[in-house]
Amino acid sequence: MRITKKQKYLQNAINSFVYGNCEEVLKQIPNESVDLVVTSPPYADQRDYGSLESSISPDQYVKWFAPKAKEIHRVLKNNGSFVLNINDKVVGGYQHLFVFELVLHLCKKTGFNLVRDYIWYNPATPPNVFSRGGYGRTKKSHEYCFWFSKGPEWTFNLDPIRKPYGKDMLKFLEGKGKGDRNQNTRPSTHNFNCEKVWTNKGGSDPGSVIELGNTNSNDVFAKLCKERGISHPARFPEKLVEFFILSGTKVGDVVLDPFSGSGTTAISAERNGRKWIGIDGNADYCELAAARMEIEFGGESRGD
Repeated sequence: MRITKKQKYLQNAINSFVYGNCEEVLKQIPNESVDLVVTSPPYADQRDYGSLESSISPDQYVKWFAPKAKEIHRVLKNNGSFVLNINDKVVGGYQHLFVFELVLHLCKKTGFNLVRDYIWYNPATPPNVFSRGGYGRTKKSHEYCFWFSKGPEWTFNLDPIRKPYGKDMLKFLEGKGKGDRNQNTRPSTHNFNCEKVWTNKGGSDPGSVIELGNTNSNDVFAKLCKERGISHPARFPEKLVEFFILSGTKVGDVVLDPFSGSGTTAISAERNGRKWIGIDGNADYCELAAARMEIEFGGESRGD
């Protein structure tokens, strides 16, 4: 069977960091060849990521992201998913709506389906200008993680992301609860049958709020940045992307990050036996991410 130019490109890109404009790089990847795209694109009009597209105004954000979304949709398999970690900002005294406008565009124009909106709560968010109380709002201590599917079915695994049971649930599992549903109704109208012995599934559903402090400032990548005099303005924690990789893919699947930055998505994919592709428009970041991968795994890929 003849291998096409795009298939050959994909083979070479697997388990590699590719330097280039993500939209142009994505165009080289075959249709329906990626299982999961998970990424955190540049924040709107806030930080310098060392590339030509690193500072986009909120008013232009949807227009800027739309052609990239089209390519992401194309390269995803029909049962694939797209997870978008994004944050908004205050403009002219009010929270700008570009994040929600983007979600609407992705669903109504690009063809994605919104599976679940997740909140990443960072309890370590430091005090900032809003914390003084003079701007009519609190500091923002969360970001959004929107999970989209391409088609009507998508990979989802609950067991790897279950959280430990609480002490009250442990009582139910041991058959030590008291009373029936009528005696155990919550103000929310939820109720539990405490007389039954509940099945132990190894942990509970973690829900849609992911609590993770982003405080790791002395890891491998941070040390590499200090050694080479290169700064990276924002990185999400590995555990955040791991949540979606474990629940949205199987071992051996292909995970792609079109704004790979420090390589966190690739590191998590590698650690969990997935294949990966990292794309970034900053050559220094690609080089640092590759060095980080080498230090973490010693050149032995686990994604094959």
